[in-house]
Amino acid sequence: MTSKGIDASMPEEPASQPQYAGFLARGIAMGIDILLIHFLYFGCLCAVAATVWGYSPHWLALIPSLLFCLLLFLLTFPLFIAVYFLALHGWQGQTLGKMFMGLRVVRTDGGEVTPGLAFLRLIGFALSCLPLGLGLFWSIIDREKCAWHDHLAATRVVMTASS
Repeated sequence: MTSKGIDASMPEEPASQPQYAGFLARGIAMGIDILLIHFLYFGCLCAVAATVWGYSPHWLALIPSLLFCLLLFLLTFPLFIAVYFLALHGWQGQTLGKMFMGLRVVRTDGGEVTPGLAFLRLIGFALSCLPLGLGLFWSIIDREKCAWHDHLAATRVVMTASS
């Protein structure tokens, strides 16, 4: 017996299980990310339009510059989204929306997400969205609240300690 009356030979309590983030918290984080992505991208697009229009400030030059920016948008927006998620998940394990909601993506063994794993998760996310978002809604019924892309990349979305 120790001085506090507890047997020292008793094993310590196991580490607490992580608290998995549910569908609603993940959905709100995704909504925040979608808004931020659109605002950031729209700002970049406006800067490009202003630059293109600045070479010929006549008002008729506005139409071709807007068409150019629309084409640029269609070609680069998917890349912009991919870079946003790859960079933030691979660097911090969380996007700005997840930071706001107090969520983090971790490996199933509790380790940090690598850039390669973030890429695999992004591919899995696209696959989760394809069948009418069924892969995303899967997290509602999953025991560990995982979507298909979490299972594919062996990741989990957990609540951070500060939340």
